[in-house]
Amino acid sequence: MNWTRRHFLAASGLTAMAACAPAQHQGKDADVLILGAGLAGLHAARMLSADGANVIVLDADSRVGGRMVTLDDLPGRPEAGGQQVGQSYARIRSTALDVGLNIVPFPPGGSRDKTMILGNQVFDARDWATSPQNPFPEAFKRATPDTALFMAAARANPLVDQYAWREVGPEVDISADAFLAAQGFDDRSRALCDIALNANALTSYSMLNVWRSMVLFQIDSQTGPSEEVEGGSQRLPEAMAASLPDGSVRLNSTVKAIEMNANRVTVTTDAGSLSAPFVISTLPFPVMSKLGLPAELEARRPIIRDMPYTQIQQVHLALDGQPTDDLPLMMWTDTPIERVFPVRDKTTGEPVALTCWVNGTGIREAAGDEDWKSLAEETLLQKRGIKATALNVTRWDSQTSHAGGAYMHWAPGQVPVWAEEILKPVGRLHFAGEHTSFLHTGMEGAMESAERAAYAIIEEMAGV
Repeated sequence: MNWTRRHFLAASGLTAMAACAPAQHQGKDADVLILGAGLAGLHAARMLSADGANVIVLDADSRVGGRMVTLDDLPGRPEAGGQQVGQSYARIRSTALDVGLNIVPFPPGGSRDKTMILGNQVFDARDWATSPQNPFPEAFKRATPDTALFMAAARANPLVDQYAWREVGPEVDISADAFLAAQGFDDRSRALCDIALNANALTSYSMLNVWRSMVLFQIDSQTGPSEEVEGGSQRLPEAMAASLPDGSVRLNSTVKAIEMNANRVTVTTDAGSLSAPFVISTLPFPVMSKLGLPAELEARRPIIRDMPYTQIQQVHLALDGQPTDDLPLMMWTDTPIERVFPVRDKTTGEPVALTCWVNGTGIREAAGDEDWKSLAEETLLQKRGIKATALNVTRWDSQTSHAGGAYMHWAPGQVPVWAEEILKPVGRLHFAGEHTSFLHTGMEGAMESAERAAYAIIEEMAGV
């Protein structure tokens, strides 16, 4: 569907009010400045531009897409960021159609079979249930360390639908560590579950994240498997940016400070200052925490400072030879490379590359790229006899100045205080980004948040 002013005004009940809009602000650089050229920023820009607004999108990076990164020059064209497009991702799918992209099934050949490496033992994950090294409670023996939390959580999900995560009491807003302990997981068991957790640590990860994700997964699974953007995930933000008027997106523009008064917001970058009646910030909070911020945001500094973002480091390798043990290529390990995923040729489905994926406490911020490459190559060769050539290291950690992490998650106790508060505009400064989503997470959550912010500004510009 093509977004038009008529669609937006009708959807917002603003058609009759548009003629009553106040006079345009004078001396401005744009009607709306948008900070961040990821999915949220670009979707908001497309909506506002279709509504007739003059929009400028600023991004510190040399490319658009934010945390959607396709490594086009590597074998198998692996994704270093967001990839899966769920069947319920209506906004993603509609936008892809609008900009001429297809959403397609994943290539053939995928398998859920997995190898485990624990200490000096290398074995098929199907043997974990009876392994003498398995310390899990009897009811969860068949779960591997990277699935045990979800198996336990599935037995007692208190969320009845995708709305409920903001409505539950403190008794379920507990850490994943406390939850697993209550299910009988001892210290050793929980330490294993902490390896390759899709967060930073069990102790700082609210169970609301897990239960919310499970509800959304169930909704998606009822309508079919996840798919991907044909040609690579990054093609979507690239096409979205290309659909905007020339000059709308300004890359290599690092935001330094935000100031505002009753009439306008001024954004200072490393190249100067821009002003507009409205600003939408989609910046991740680790980035925002380093900016000069207006006094009006003082009350939000605790969540801007403390919202956890999952720290991830990846090593991408060309696969030069198969393992000597004839076990599956996908791995969970207690080695420094943690998890390993095969990357398959898009046509044949044959594995052509590997991605080592390290999360949370396992990352090594002090390690250089060459250190990581050598470590990955040596670990794969020593443990599995796999010959591989490391080609790329991708970092989503606190040292990544334009991101600060891969994706947010809620710590225990944050949801009731902040989940609704961070959605609210502060004066003429509005907020979007996956961290402000409500009904969805991930890519669709980013798009959802953009619509909320864009509609709010359309209403204000129309004088409602």
